[in-house]
Amino acid sequence: MEAGILRDQLADLRTGLFISMPTGTVLSALILAVLMLSGAGLAALLWFATVSVINAARIGLALAQADVPGTGPSSRPDGGLKPVAARLSLYGLLALASGIAWSFLAVLSDGYSTSQAPLYLIVLAGLSAGSVTYGASYAPASINFMTLPLLVSAACVLAKGNIENYVLGFTILLFLAGMIRSSLLGQARFRETSRLKYEARAFAARMEQNSRRDPLTNLLNRYGLEQAISQLGRSDGPFVAMLIDLDGFKSVNDTYGHNIGDDLLVRVARRIENHAPPEATIARIGGDEFVLLFPASMSRHSADALASAIIAAIADPDPVLNSVRVGASIGIYVSEKPQLTEMLLRADFALYAAKRGGRNEYCLFDAELDRGLERKQCIERDLRGAIEAGTLCSWFQPIVRLDTHAVVGFEALLRWRHPLHGAIAPPEIVTAARETGLLSLLTETVFLNCCSMVEELARSGRRDVRVAMNLSPRELEAGNVDDMILDGLQAKNVPAAMLELEITEEAPVDRDRVDEKLERLADAGISIVLDDFGTGFSTLVSLKDSRIRKIKIDKDFVRDLAKSVEDQALVKAVIDLGRTLGIEVMAEGVETDADRLILRSLDCTIVQGFLFSAALPMHDALAFEAKRFDDAGAAHAALDPKGLRRTGSAA
Repeated sequence: MEAGILRDQLADLRTGLFISMPTGTVLSALILAVLMLSGAGLAALLWFATVSVINAARIGLALAQADVPGTGPSSRPDGGLKPVAARLSLYGLLALASGIAWSFLAVLSDGYSTSQAPLYLIVLAGLSAGSVTYGASYAPASINFMTLPLLVSAACVLAKGNIENYVLGFTILLFLAGMIRSSLLGQARFRETSRLKYEARAFAARMEQNSRRDPLTNLLNRYGLEQAISQLGRSDGPFVAMLIDLDGFKSVNDTYGHNIGDDLLVRVARRIENHAPPEATIARIGGDEFVLLFPASMSRHSADALASAIIAAIADPDPVLNSVRVGASIGIYVSEKPQLTEMLLRADFALYAAKRGGRNEYCLFDAELDRGLERKQCIERDLRGAIEAGTLCSWFQPIVRLDTHAVVGFEALLRWRHPLHGAIAPPEIVTAARETGLLSLLTETVFLNCCSMVEELARSGRRDVRVAMNLSPRELEAGNVDDMILDGLQAKNVPAAMLELEITEEAPVDRDRVDEKLERLADAGISIVLDDFGTGFSTLVSLKDSRIRKIKIDKDFVRDLAKSVEDQALVKAVIDLGRTLGIEVMAEGVETDADRLILRSLDCTIVQGFLFSAALPMHDALAFEAKRFDDAGAAHAALDPKGLRRTGSAA
């Protein structure tokens, strides 16, 4: 900082010299003219020449300042201290030499006794004041210049005697003291201002540095990563980007607390650093997400080998966390250009492909994933247009009662035939809607489709048929879906009893908030169905909820039911439990007649599946009539003592 302050003093002196030196030269020329008219002759010319040479030397010093290391206008504030201090001292010496030259004015004016003496004293006072004004940053320059001439003039005046000269001499001394004080105060203020400037710069630099760093791991953060990548040149490529996501980190926070979780993140960061190639860029861009980026030429190992080594290092058991195993999944993308958004997008897509393969896996973004990403982006881009144009709509799959063959309901299922990618699966549509912020619009569209179906059923006198729509607890938790449904039913005057909401349990959710909204919907007469029972986060505790009117056994237990005694036992247990609790039980995914017969024998009477019908457009669904099956052989089905069909028996 001191070097920077001295450099500022030097720069300010240089600027002041280009103003004060021309003025001083003009005033010395005027004094020369007066002296020549007074008959001073050669002595006056020698004095003027000496003053002019010193002034020229001072100007030359200022002009040559840029050639000295650490003193030029473009030099760094932290440039060398010695060159700057030496240049300031030289300014002070030249100021002293100029002061000595101006002191000889007393000799040329016979001790300021000539008639021109007042003029000389006025010019001398003006030059002294000017030196203080234009040299305020460096007190020695002005003090060295004015002290000797003013002391000599005061001595000459005092030597004349009488009261007027004593007063004048005292005034000159008082003026000198004031100028010296002003010089010292000016220098102190200048240095303080300069110091504050550099402290502010240093603070801003620290803030800038901190803004680029993750305070926990001291790795770069997202902003720092962007800055680092902006410094890379295309000629340094190709570049390898690894997106590293921890597996099981949430368990650490839940089991040991966030302090231990933070310690783990620091240890993971160090393990990544230990395996990173030289000059690699490492960043933490999320809670448990890290980025490792490096030119491929800098690594001695292939991307695959390095990813395997990092996964092994992270998965290495930690003695502090003996009951929790933490792993890592890695998405890898190799790019010719260092573009962060593109690299992270593709590495992230590869990361989730790796996660689909299980824990501690890595995946390299390849042509197949590139096609998958292009498809995903295309679907997300076209989704809103498809919803608004009605090309994305709801079809309705019939729900059938086995004992009467009657259609007792329909489930609304999303259908969208993309012009480029063909039929898009409903889960893919929902995921795209969630990621593009269109989930509420999609839900409202499905609800309105269901209202249209209910209106048609009611118009034809089929008020005992219900229409079901799927709803995620996260939708209930995050938005105002309950208000949308209740307001929509009232606006369209649609019977709430003909609408069912199929809820799949998810965790974690704000259960109190979801329960409050489900309570409103159930109180309005809407039937609440627990969907996909037996999978995911569904629990027996849910069956105690009085709002649950129906449970739907997941298709994973129904498909090939005739071949699995274990699945039959589970399905029978759920049916018996539902009957005991007064909850209706139905099965989805019925695809074979054998499975239908098993369900019938287990007293499950309400089913849906491809055996009866796929989802149909609304017009076709309204005209659908369930096919009747020959159940003659059902009574002869071989059952074991527990009422379960034996594996391999004829259906």
